[in-house]
Amino acid sequence: MRRLASFAGIIGVALAIASPFLLSGGDVLGSLRNVSLHLVILLAAVATVSALAKAAKLQLLLQNLGQHIGFFHTFAISLATDFAFLASPAGAAGYAVNIGLLRRAGAPWSLATTVVGADQALDLLFFAVAVPIAVFCSLGPLADVLPQISLRGYMVMLLALLLCLGIVWRCRRRLFAGVHGMIVKTPWLRSRQEHLRQFLGEMRTQMVALARSDRRRGGAVLMFTAIQWLLRYGALWFVLIELGHHLPFGFVLVLQAVVLHLAQWTGIPAGGGGADLGLAAALAPWVSKSVMATVLLLWRFATLYFPLLIGMFSLFVLFGTWRVTEDFIQVPDDEAR
Repeated sequence: MRRLASFAGIIGVALAIASPFLLSGGDVLGSLRNVSLHLVILLAAVATVSALAKAAKLQLLLQNLGQHIGFFHTFAISLATDFAFLASPAGAAGYAVNIGLLRRAGAPWSLATTVVGADQALDLLFFAVAVPIAVFCSLGPLADVLPQISLRGYMVMLLALLLCLGIVWRCRRRLFAGVHGMIVKTPWLRSRQEHLRQFLGEMRTQMVALARSDRRRGGAVLMFTAIQWLLRYGALWFVLIELGHHLPFGFVLVLQAVVLHLAQWTGIPAGGGGADLGLAAALAPWVSKSVMATVLLLWRFATLYFPLLIGMFSLFVLFGTWRVTEDFIQVPDDEAR
């Protein structure tokens, strides 16, 4: 099973890397001669600052729970986690790698799980707020992409989405009860019920501690979450602007949110080229086919090639022969004793 997952990861990443070249018919390298070097540097800087914002968010979550890890180590964990998300089917390995690296850095199991869960919850909160706002600000371009759906249709779909979220929120207690019933009916989980109850109790306490943390720290966490994703999803917008295509930022954000999440649900690592095909089809009314391959290649450089490269280097640092020194991990005095 592990070999199959590894093989699927390699194939998926290879398809994602090769898709811009396949779409261009092999002429993309020639078109890159007209791309300025400062754009490539800007995209690398955007990817780096986005990763730094994610590391800062992770650092604040850890500090709110009393776990002290050096920022450079947290930054390396953030990069390595991104690598695992990009290189695994549906990004499933990202959660396990994140928890494993936090535990390796000294965080207890429940605390590491709480931090990773809070990280994902913050990401979902960002998209839950940003996507509807971006949709309202980009109805014109969206109508051009999907001309068969009227403005009334967009509103109905948005209201239906909000209604579904409201139903899930009202039924949250029943959902939790159902999960508890599944645990009781599973023999292995039932045998481990006491440990599981203690683990969930610790997580609940830590989640409450995060929710009641200092307002300034909470605001900083929200700010770093927004910076992380606005920069990540702004890379395509930067590329389009540089190549002479002035599309609304909200439209580009919504487009990527839909295409990337649909591609992720295919289970193929990095979308396996599906995200590239989706973006190419959606941007076709504004971007010519000759320019599309260059757009996709530069976008993939900022969101796939460069993060994979620095993430692989971070994994080498964390798991290789290099020893992590005390400058990277700061152990509190009470834990040292």
